[in-house]
Amino acid sequence: MSGKREFKSFGSTEETMFSQHHKIPSTSEMYAEPENFLEIEVRNPKTHVPNGVDQRGMYTDYEIICRTNLPNFHKRASRVRRRYSDFEFFRKCLLKEISMLNNPRVVVPHLPGKIYLSNRFSDEVIEERRQGLNRWMQIVAGHPLLQSGSKTLIRFIEDDKFVG
Repeated sequence: MSGKREFKSFGSTEETMFSQHHKIPSTSEMYAEPENFLEIEVRNPKTHVPNGVDQRGMYTDYEIICRTNLPNFHKRASRVRRRYSDFEFFRKCLLKEISMLNNPRVVVPHLPGKIYLSNRFSDEVIEERRQGLNRWMQIVAGHPLLQSGSKTLIRFIEDDKFVG
């Protein structure tokens, strides 16, 4: 046998192969804003008593915060407040829009149930509803076909007054 053979471990071979075929991203590239994103959150519930004392007109609304760089959205950041009845109307408008587009690949889930109990304004009940609405919005706004083609979704997220 002539000459010396040098032993290379698998680890060093893999590292060499990896660095030759794949560029390792820099820290700024790893933490840069993604190419397309939509972040949405339902938070900060507030209960309103329009008459000051009378509970008959009480309602709770929720803040919807959105950040996006999707080209079909008009605003990069928005903040609106919506009542549960606004979510119901939004779902109805969304179903109508989807049926007009004749797109069976989009399924809009049901909203979390309406609360008919006398304790619907308790902190626990309001927080449970907020979490349910947040999950629901994540599903709806996370659908790629709705992100790219729903004018109703954009209006609900961006317009101060949602009229459908």
